[in-house]
Amino acid sequence: MAFSNHWTTADGTLNNQPIMIHFRSDVETLQQSNQYGQCVQIAWNAEDVNPLNGFPSMDEMAKIDGFNLRLMDVIEAEQHGIVVMVLTSQGVNQWIIYCRNLEEMRQDLDRIPTDQGLYPIEVVAEEDASWETFTELRDAIQA
Repeated sequence: MAFSNHWTTADGTLNNQPIMIHFRSDVETLQQSNQYGQCVQIAWNAEDVNPLNGFPSMDEMAKIDGFNLRLMDVIEAEQHGIVVMVLTSQGVNQWIIYCRNLEEMRQDLDRIPTDQGLYPIEVVAEEDASWETFTELRDAIQA
C-alpha cells in the first residue's frame, strides 16, 4: 500500500498564539485498512523560540526539519508507520504518527541518526484503531 504524499497546510490561532498545521489529505484507505492502530505522538519542545510568533527560531526549525525528514525516512520506508500530521505552536513541534506495531516504531526511532546529538523529543503512544486523534484534530481544522 503506497502512502499518499499530498499534504494540506492550515494556520490560525490556538490560545491566542499562532499555529501551523500540516496533514496528509488522502489517508482514508489507510485508516480503513485497520493495519495502523497505534497512535504515536512526538513532541519537540524548542529551546530557542521566536518571541514574535511563538514558533521555534529559524536555527531550531532547521534542526526540526532535519529530524522530520529522518523520521519519515525510517518509519515510512518499510511502511511500519506514517506521519499524518505535524503541528507547530507555542514553541512545540508535534508529529502525529500511526504505526502497525510499537516495537517496530521503537526500533525505527532508534535508527534515526544522532550524529549531532540526541533529539529533544518526548514520545507517547496509545491504542487508536479508529484514528480519533487524527480525525478530531483534522475536523477541528476544517470546521
